[in-house]
Amino acid sequence: MTAVRRKGAIVLAVVLAILIAFAVDQPIARAMVGMDPHMLRIARFVTWFGQGAVVLYPTGVLIVIGLAIRYLRPELRGRLDGPLRAIAAIFIVVAAAGLADDALKIAFGRARPYRWLAGDLSGFGFFRYGAKFASFPSGHTTTSIAAALAFGALFPRWRPVFLTAALAVAISRIVLDVHYLSDIIAGAALGGLVAVVVLGYLRRRGWLPAGAPHKATQDSGPSCVDDNREE
Repeated sequence: MTAVRRKGAIVLAVVLAILIAFAVDQPIARAMVGMDPHMLRIARFVTWFGQGAVVLYPTGVLIVIGLAIRYLRPELRGRLDGPLRAIAAIFIVVAAAGLADDALKIAFGRARPYRWLAGDLSGFGFFRYGAKFASFPSGHTTTSIAAALAFGALFPRWRPVFLTAALAVAISRIVLDVHYLSDIIAGAALGGLVAVVVLGYLRRRGWLPAGAPHKATQDSGPSCVDDNREE
């Protein structure tokens, strides 16, 4: 199978998965009503880590500190460039995924599950802005998948752990009735697409190695808060 056909098959599979998910979106949302309070507390805890700010704030601070040290101590530039680019790569990937997600949320304007459960039957309302109408795609899922792939590009051995954590965040959004299953699938696809495109671009620019991370990067490593419900 050629690369073009492979990519086409992936796109078709994602679209079909989203269309199939539409059929079970509402039954799943209704099933989440009355969820055990302990499960809800766990879901709220897990979902907090899906905020883009959880990655963007620390990496942003590290970039600023690194650039300051690089400016004040020119002799350290050679040692700092690799880690700084790795951290910047994570920041760029997550930020790009978040911006793409925000644009699509406004474009689709889908009412959240808890709105439907409260009697709002409007569904998709294109170019409708507001947290209550920002269901599609899931922002937490988008940024979590993007972050998992970015970290996984730097630490390949830990990629399964990062992806498992992203999956946990995605599930928590369904449990909290702030996203439908189709929102989650779309968010995962969007986060994956953005991460693959941006990481590929950064590799071509020489910011990231084509294969395994450079030893210096492995040793050093890379190093909009809401109520954890609506994003």
